[in-house]
Amino acid sequence: MANGGGHVNRKNSKLLKLIGIHILAVAVVIPIIFPVYWLVVSALQSPQTVTKLPPSILPQTYSLYFVKKVFTEFGIARFLWNSIFITVVSTILTLAVACLAAFSYKAYEYRMKETFSKMVLFVYMFPQILIIIPIYLMMSKMGLINTYKGLILCYIAFELPICIWTMQSYFETIPSDLIEAAEIDGLAKIQTLWHIFLPVALPGLAASGIMTFIGIWNNFLLANTLLIDESKKTLPVVIADFSSRDSMLQGDVLAASMIVCIPSFLFALFAQKYLVGGLTSGSVKG
Repeated sequence: MANGGGHVNRKNSKLLKLIGIHILAVAVVIPIIFPVYWLVVSALQSPQTVTKLPPSILPQTYSLYFVKKVFTEFGIARFLWNSIFITVVSTILTLAVACLAAFSYKAYEYRMKETFSKMVLFVYMFPQILIIIPIYLMMSKMGLINTYKGLILCYIAFELPICIWTMQSYFETIPSDLIEAAEIDGLAKIQTLWHIFLPVALPGLAASGIMTFIGIWNNFLLANTLLIDESKKTLPVVIADFSSRDSMLQGDVLAASMIVCIPSFLFALFAQKYLVGGLTSGSVKG
């Protein structure tokens, strides 16, 4: 009887622990999810219901009025294209340079390699706001103010350290014997990277790509500082401008904000398994 009672107590203890974990998870997730839910629900309401008091958490009707309005009256499609172009180009170039840098750390022996590895991550610790004035002055002297080239170069510079660190950690899990075997087979170093390392490190590459894409897509400070012409601005900058216009309604800003969130959400949703796998696999050496 005593053993049976102990078994029941252990089962009850596990059940209570499981319930506690679920309650804690719900308590953490709700404050994160609710603002996104409220943004979408509010953006899909009509002008008559969006400012209704008290607001309804579960609206009975939905409307695309504000979504259509920001496309037709405010031309948000142009700024959406600006953001897509800048983000995609910056992400691809950042990943390309990061892979080459991380592979060089794995495949070559050179002086101060460990120091270089530590300095790369140290540079990432500097916030953009701290060095935005030197960046502006440097870009101005190079004639890159109000150009996509200047903004893309800055994005690459800021996102490159964390990408190098992530890919370097992942490449460390790949045996060095593969490099020697590839050399015996007559492969050049760049061929070894392309045909052997990148296919194996695809989850790590995807994780780096997701973090880089989202970081660049949501960036406001650099785009607001370096781009002057209205036609060249990105979505985060334009939405900040929208919110200060007297002609913009609350629903207009909410609809534009929802549109900004969609690409990052979809990108992360379809690649989340690579994000988790890439980050966890790169942290285990074997």
